[in-house]
Amino acid sequence: MRVLWFTNGLMPDACRYLVGSPRIGSGWWMTELLAQLKKRPDLQLAVATIEGFEDSHFEQDGVEYFVLKRSLLRAIQGRLGSGKAGLPSKAQVLKCAAIVKQWNPDVVHVHGTEAGYGLIKAWKLTDKPIAVSVQGLMRPCSSKAYGDLLPKDVDRLLSRLTGLGPSCLQSWRSFRERIPMEESILRSADIALGRTEWDRAWVWAISPHTSYRFVDDLMRSEFLDAAPWSPSSCRPHRILCTTGPQPMKGLHVLLEAIWRLRQVHPDVQLHVASAGFGPVSSGYSRCIWRLIRDWGLEKAVTFLGWIDAGRMVEEMRLAHCYVTPSFNENGCNALQEAMLVGLPSVSTLVGGMLSVIESERTGLTFPAGDAALLAWKIRRIFEDDTLAMTLGTQARLVARDKHDPERVVAQVLQAYEELTNATVTESLVS
Repeated sequence: MRVLWFTNGLMPDACRYLVGSPRIGSGWWMTELLAQLKKRPDLQLAVATIEGFEDSHFEQDGVEYFVLKRSLLRAIQGRLGSGKAGLPSKAQVLKCAAIVKQWNPDVVHVHGTEAGYGLIKAWKLTDKPIAVSVQGLMRPCSSKAYGDLLPKDVDRLLSRLTGLGPSCLQSWRSFRERIPMEESILRSADIALGRTEWDRAWVWAISPHTSYRFVDDLMRSEFLDAAPWSPSSCRPHRILCTTGPQPMKGLHVLLEAIWRLRQVHPDVQLHVASAGFGPVSSGYSRCIWRLIRDWGLEKAVTFLGWIDAGRMVEEMRLAHCYVTPSFNENGCNALQEAMLVGLPSVSTLVGGMLSVIESERTGLTFPAGDAALLAWKIRRIFEDDTLAMTLGTQARLVARDKHDPERVVAQVLQAYEELTNATVTESLVS
């Protein structure tokens, strides 16, 4: 079986080939899945991505890679604050269709609806069977783009005119501009692949006739192999968070919770393992730094930037709990990595999180935006080692079963086989 992927970012082997260093960022579930599928002699794999400064085509470790150059027009639009910067150009979509024709796969697997690769089917540029993995979804994300903040609190003219980083307004516009594209992609897909009841519901709401299959994500081996967390080895009252620099991710809520916790635990510390929180990176980043100063949290908050899996495991083992304060999430893989380590967690119960964390069993939950209740839930973990161990142990058991590599690979292959068998059946009937 020949399988062609379209991904929103470069796979590590492709990044090493092009720039000589491994990629940083997210998307590791795809990296792990690709590593598992490469082991199968019955699969031929190719990966296409819009990421480079020029078009390139090469092979690494048995996988064929197609890298398409970014659109100069879209880059300029991004600098000008246009929401259209997130849309693919017509030329890029045509190049993607040409890759499909050239490589002639049995199955096309589009990872995510954000970049527009699935338009090759929506625009009837290919008749190959296409599976689309749901990651984020633009319509529900756009409604939570500012979290519970007012635009005036996080947007400043500076970020839109000086190139110091994308404004929150631009992010909201980008979500809104991509809604029609995303919905046409889901309506034209042969199968949608997802991991939560939330994305299942949204696929149905957008395209009632599109088939849907549950496929869990693979987690990085460092977390699957990690020794279980223990309260005896952690740094008391240290919180770990990996939330990104957007209001929707809710770091401002967690900062308020930290401020409240200091009344009873003055030594509380927050480590944020995420890039993009420079003092002038964006309107929201400046908002965060202003809150840190206003609440006197300069010595309580540490921004770690991007860290690799080995360092993340170390941070999880040293943390007292993990927190996801987002206003919208589909699955939050970082939380699921914390669950694999057995680190007790607190999360908002929004979107797909209802399928990830079970309140009072595998973690504690709170309503999005409720800083007081978040502080209280964290305090419960800080002050009750038995509760912390119970939550962490149950989370680890559930996560290890859910993200078992053999189980996830079987789910993916079943979807691929369903697509190819359907194609064969149709050709025989015709």
